[in-house]
This record gives sequence, C-alpha cells and structure tokens, in this order.
Amino acid sequence: MSGSESGVLAAKHDFSATYDQPWPHAYYQAHLALDYMICDRARPVFERIIEDLRRQRLHRPLKIIDVGASYGLNAALLSCRLSLDDLYAAYTLQDGPLATRNLEDHQAFFTHQLRREDLEFVGLDPSRGALGYARDVGLIGAAVAENLETEPLSETDREALRDADLIISTGCVGYATVRTFQQVYEAAAASRPWVASFAMHPFGYEDIAAMLAGFGLVTTECSHLQQRQRRFSTAQERTSILALMAEQGMDDRLERATGYIYAAFHLSTPREDSA
Repeated sequence: MSGSESGVLAAKHDFSATYDQPWPHAYYQAHLALDYMICDRARPVFERIIEDLRRQRLHRPLKIIDVGASYGLNAALLSCRLSLDDLYAAYTLQDGPLATRNLEDHQAFFTHQLRREDLEFVGLDPSRGALGYARDVGLIGAAVAENLETEPLSETDREALRDADLIISTGCVGYATVRTFQQVYEAAAASRPWVASFAMHPFGYEDIAAMLAGFGLVTTECSHLQQRQRRFSTAQERTSILALMAEQGMDDRLERATGYIYAAFHLSTPREDSA
C-alpha cells in the first residue's frame, strides 16, 4: 500500500468492526448512523450499465462480481425491489422482519421478494462471516472470501470468477487496490467483463485504470455520475479528508457545501465496446 493510500485510510472512519460478524445488524446500524447511501445512489447507474450489457450479451443470467460485497447489499438492491431505506428498517427497527437472529427468517424474507432472475452475483470480500451470510440467505451464488491484497486466488476461487460480465464496487477502492482488481480481472478476462466502480474521495483510480488498460479496457471518469457516499463522521475526519483532497488537487466544493463525502464513478469497457 502506498503512503498516500495509508494516509487516506488513517483519515477515514473505521467500520471494520462491523464487517465480519455472523449477522449484519451492527453493519446496518453503523452505516445508518452516517447516512451511508452510495449503494442506493449507485443502483440506477448499475442498472443502466446492465441494460447496455444485456443488449450485447444475450445469454442469461449476466454474471456480476461485487468486489467488497460484505453482506450482499448491492446484490439485494439490484436483484430485489428493495430500497436501502427498506433494508435499514428491516434490520434496525426492533420489530423489523430482519431484526431477529434466525437464519430461516432471513432466508424467508429474501425468498419472498420479487427477484430478478437474469442476474447472478459472486461476492468477493475478505470478511468470511459477511459473505457467508450473503450466501446463506441467497443474495449471492458464490463467495470468494480472500484478502487479495496479500494472498493469491486459489484455482477454486478463480473458477468462481470466470465468465463474468460485469465487475462492480461501491466502497472498497482504497482498501482494495490495483493488486485486488488485477487478480479479479485476470481470472475473468476471457469473458471481457466491464468494470464499474465508485471510488470514495480522496482515493484515486489511476493505478486501477492503468492496469485495466493492459487488458484493452478504456476507463472514463463520469463526473456527472459522482454520488454521495455518506456523511463525515467527525469534524476531524472532515478536516483530514478535505486536506488530502486539496493535496491531490480534487474539487472539494460538494464536500464543503453538504457535509457529505462523495464518490467518483469510473467505467471501464473493452475498446470494442467503448462507443
């Protein structure tokens, strides 16, 4: 990890204690407290990309790798008719349908949702507990529970990533660097997946874009699609992140005006698809 990446991680609010528990309740409580919304904001962007891919790739279902999948939040939003507010209420209200710690209740909740049948999700995350939950309740079909910053993919995990159509991420860039994304793309490269990532300010995306260029992908930062990630957790976090953004020459007007941290959107497509 570079010095700049380490500096950003040191400045950010630490959610790590909520990510690898058997149940997602602490995760949703902690994210709700900071009005974490990037997955909800990202959903219509991903849905448009899925529509574009569907016109080119007629097979069903489309296979999506979610890097930093944790408890399957992106899969829940993209495959079910649920909003992030629906999930916050289900997990955090005392009488919410997911407030219990009974696996059958959780499985029944997601089984009874109106689901898209044309999407297949593979979750990748170092948190085995979070991925295990997402798989057990049916949000993802396969789990790759490895820290690819430090470990190589096993052949079994490489097989799980093959034939992907789309690779997405909404909050992991910085924790997952070019080392993770390179291993993921190498495993899936034969099927030429697109890569759609929201990178929270002030994390850069240049190294990942340069790596993907080696596979023949063109990366575009779509400035009109940047989205709110979450509120600053403390005044100190705000000061630190704004200072890092200034160092990197990033436009911080939205952060200063709203009190929210934003995420830049990057879309990488094979050159033959870039039009």
